[in-house]
Amino acid sequence: MTTSPQKKSIREISPIDVYKLLPRTNCRECGEPNCMAFATRIVNGELIIDNCPPLAKEEYRTAYDDLLALMAPPVRTISIGSGDRVTRIGGKYVLYRHEFTYHNPTPIALDVSDDLPAKDLTDRIQAISKFSYNYIGRKLTLDAIAIRSTRRDAVTFAATVKVVAARTDLPLILCTYNPQVMEAGLKIIAEKRPLVYAATKENWKEMADLALRYNCPLAVSAPGDIGLLRSMVKTLKEYGLADLVLDPGTFVDPGLSETVHNFSMIRWAVFKDHDELLGYPLLGIPLTAWHSPEISKNVIAWKEACTASML
Repeated sequence: MTTSPQKKSIREISPIDVYKLLPRTNCRECGEPNCMAFATRIVNGELIIDNCPPLAKEEYRTAYDDLLALMAPPVRTISIGSGDRVTRIGGKYVLYRHEFTYHNPTPIALDVSDDLPAKDLTDRIQAISKFSYNYIGRKLTLDAIAIRSTRRDAVTFAATVKVVAARTDLPLILCTYNPQVMEAGLKIIAEKRPLVYAATKENWKEMADLALRYNCPLAVSAPGDIGLLRSMVKTLKEYGLADLVLDPGTFVDPGLSETVHNFSMIRWAVFKDHDELLGYPLLGIPLTAWHSPEISKNVIAWKEACTASML
């Protein structure tokens, strides 16, 4: 496995490292009393580089790029959605949360499919959009809606995407392995920047072209095969894609231990072996529990919930 040269971890970066690359004019446009105070808050994760307006000037372009490289997390930050309801995933600086702080909590998406009757579809969209739960003084909500193509028909999928987009402002995930069906959905909501799910070893080029054309993040799927997943990421990066989400496969029952192992090893490779090709957010799909042969729906629902909590 080829790895990149080791860069400083977030705990090794000091305010001085950031300060050296700032304009150092103490202009206070960022709201801080001086550039050193701004640098300190950058290192603490309280502000972002773009909070410094002077860095947008062409004369500071090199410094801006150097700051981005210095502060780039090992796991790239990917945004899904647009406007006020953007969901950000990734952006991880450390292997263990307690080593730094909690960035970008894992979003939870529920699905709708294009085979649902019209009323069931609208009812489910409303239920997902309005769901909230009070947990120790915090209002928890759902973060996205995944639209699955089960009929494998472009017209049907596009119609479903249109209905969902009209009834919610949540970020969307378009789910189909068929590029023609995917494009039908993207034409409806490209400006909403949905997550395109998914590129596989069979369709990667067509899906990559769509992701580039519509400027959307792309999920890369290689269930149970980290080597293939890594190879596909390398190919897609060389093809011009930067915003990727990794799906290493979610298995339940006998495969649950493999699922946890694969997720853990990918993160270990990023933070301990400095493997940039695996430095992207991970996508888990507990929905796969419903492929279980269990007769009881309650048992399957518990398996789905347990798998989700582990990931």
